[in-house]
This record gives sequence, C-alpha cells and structure tokens, in this order.
Amino acid sequence: MKNFKFKQSWMLAGGLALLMGWQVSVAAESYLSEEDFYYEDIGAELDIYDPFERVNRVTFELNDFLYDYVMEPIATVYTTIAPDPVEVAATNFFDNLKYPVRLAGNLLQGRLRGAWVETGRFAINSTVGLAGIRRPADRIAAFAPIPAEDIGQAFGAWGIGEGPYLVLPLLGPSNVRDLGGLIADRAVNPLKEPYSLIRDWGWERELALEATEFIATSPSKLSLYNRLKGESIDPYSSMKNGFTQYRRSAVEE
Repeated sequence: MKNFKFKQSWMLAGGLALLMGWQVSVAAESYLSEEDFYYEDIGAELDIYDPFERVNRVTFELNDFLYDYVMEPIATVYTTIAPDPVEVAATNFFDNLKYPVRLAGNLLQGRLRGAWVETGRFAINSTVGLAGIRRPADRIAAFAPIPAEDIGQAFGAWGIGEGPYLVLPLLGPSNVRDLGGLIADRAVNPLKEPYSLIRDWGWERELALEATEFIATSPSKLSLYNRLKGESIDPYSSMKNGFTQYRRSAVEE
C-alpha cells in the first residue's frame, strides 16, 4: 500500500513537472519542424559526442514513462472530447504567440526576409485570423509559411559547436548549444518568465494557460514520439541520430 501511494505521488509530481516544462522544448518549444525531426531519412549512424550516454539513457527511460502514463491519457481525453476544429484553433493560437522567438532566430542570423515574413504572418493572423486561431496568411503568397528559426540555430550559424548530446528531463533530446538556445528562446517568449507579459494575471491563470498549451500540443508530439519508438530497435539511438541530423541540417540551410 505504501509503495502504491509512493508511486501515485511520484507520478503526480512528474506530471506537474511535465506540465510546466514541456513547452520549453521538444525538442524545444516546438520551433523545430517535427515532421522533419521524426521522419527525415537519417541514414548511417552519425558521429555524435555522447559522453553522458549512461545518464542520458536513464533520463530517456524516465521521459518515456511520463509520456506513456501522463501525456498519453491527457492526449487521449483531449482528442476524444475536442472537435477537430477546436484542436486546430488551439494549436494555431499558441503557435502564433511564439512569433517573438521566430523573429529573434531570423534577426540573429541576418535573415531579414524571414523576419519580414514572420512579422507579416503574425500581423495578419493576429487580426484577420482572430488572435491567431485561424491562419489566413497561409493563403497569401508573400507570407506563406517558412521554416521556423530559433536562437539555437542562430548560435550554430555563428559557428558555436553543438557540444555533448543531452537528454533533458521531461524535455527530450538536445545538446549544450541548443540548451543555451532554449534558455534564450524562453527569455523572448512573451508567455514565459523572466519577461512574461502575463505575470500580473496571477499564478492560477498562468498555470491554466500553461495547462491549456500543454494539452493542445500534446497529441501531435505524442503521436510522432510513439511512431519513432515503435519502429526502432533502439529508440534512444534513433532519436539521438534523427535529432542531431535535423539540427545540423537546420543550421546549414
């Protein structure tokens, strides 16, 4: 009985931590193209510096447990009760709010056209698109979607090495350079501390917003994660290889 209560408490604590931390990355606050991330043809094993593999594998197993026993039940309930248009609207809304991160990623790399396109998309989707729940900018050729940029990519473009591979608790695959990028991404995200624009809302409303964002984005992340996990003999190595190749390609493009 004590062991059962301990497991329940541990799962609850893990779930709350997952709720608060998931949006910091996917890898990374979802600024990556996840379709590319999971389905890119990764080919031969890459040369990846992984001195913390033993710890990384333990963290990977912990994340896997939380995805199965926290994320999956939440995603299942959400997709069951929410109509498809509601799911799409919620995803669009939170993606639109991440405009400052994409803008910073473009500006730090000198991508002025990308910054212009992201700004135009944000203006159109925030007004005509009703606060971003719709994406009318997709139908305008000059403001068609472009690959999302983040600050980790900017660091790579500046010549900063990726450093050791890391698996972050609750947040998934990363490396030292991208971890620094995640911290910087969070700093320019208007919904995150330390410069959050909603700090006066009170912790209850902030938590509610975090929870809504987590729930709205969990089905797509979980679906992609499970496909990778189910098709790989060694999911850890497959994810490490796929993540690293995608990030290297994103930096080089």
